[in-house]
Amino acid sequence: MKSKTHRISKVIASDAKSLFTIVSNFENYNAWNTVIPNAKGVLAVGNELQLMINMSGTTKPFNPTVIAITPDRSFLLSKVLLSKFLGELSHQFEFKDLGNHRTEFIQTWTGKGVLVKLMWSKISEGFADFETFNTDLEKYVRSQ
Repeated sequence: MKSKTHRISKVIASDAKSLFTIVSNFENYNAWNTVIPNAKGVLAVGNELQLMINMSGTTKPFNPTVIAITPDRSFLLSKVLLSKFLGELSHQFEFKDLGNHRTEFIQTWTGKGVLVKLMWSKISEGFADFETFNTDLEKYVRSQ
């Protein structure tokens, strides 16, 4: 079955290692992140994270599993909806060093499965909230 993909990015005045450290420190999200104001868990392959996502004014739990980590460069989270055939949503965070203390922070979602295909337009509406995640991150970095 063909997958669906959505991608956003923002260039932030920081080195990739520092951004990776901030975004992968889930316990500190409440200090800067209005989209995911409550997060628990440790970035380690196989760990399930406990995230509370605030999308369109509604806060809901989302508990993805850490699938892959490339230190200071990227990590991948995934949530299976009942079964992989029915739906799987992956969220990749990438930190692309542009030099001169600048990093392109890239978020890419990939959805697969029957439910994802049927609900992609509704699912993709929520991705706009992650532009706020990027803005929150940029503001937090500036304040440090």
